[in-house]
Amino acid sequence: MSLTAHFIDNDWMLQKKVINFCQVKSHTGKNLTRMVESCLSSWGLTRVLSLTINNATSNDKTIEYMQKRLMSWNRLVLNGNYLHTRCCAHIINLIVQEGFKEDITTICRVHAAVKYVKSSPSRLSKFMECVAHVNIEYKSLVRLDVETRWNSTYLML
Repeated sequence: MSLTAHFIDNDWMLQKKVINFCQVKSHTGKNLTRMVESCLSSWGLTRVLSLTINNATSNDKTIEYMQKRLMSWNRLVLNGNYLHTRCCAHIINLIVQEGFKEDITTICRVHAAVKYVKSSPSRLSKFMECVAHVNIEYKSLVRLDVETRWNSTYLML
């Protein structure tokens, strides 16, 4: 889990700081709340406007628990009306992954071809020879996609 704080400093400049980066062994709402709460306390953060998280069910519980906890400490900005901000990158990834399901056969074939080429130095070398032979001016190596990053599938294609 990575926690970043975004804030306006005394000179009215936007600041962004990573305040925690740790392994999470249990993704329950209560456990995530404890971890976020501990981090906020250790950094002495006294006011929270929002938490941006993905759409996992445990994160909904985390927001629910955090809202109650922060409300009891009188640390919520605007009564917590904006506490839960959904991660738009995660939402876009879900949308794109659904769209990929429409023509998954083609994507799987390209994925298999890229994996085949990248699995051997001699295959990759032969592939690069073919690229040079047909005068393709693309200098980057072939890329294999990563399921959780929609843009990697785009780059692979």
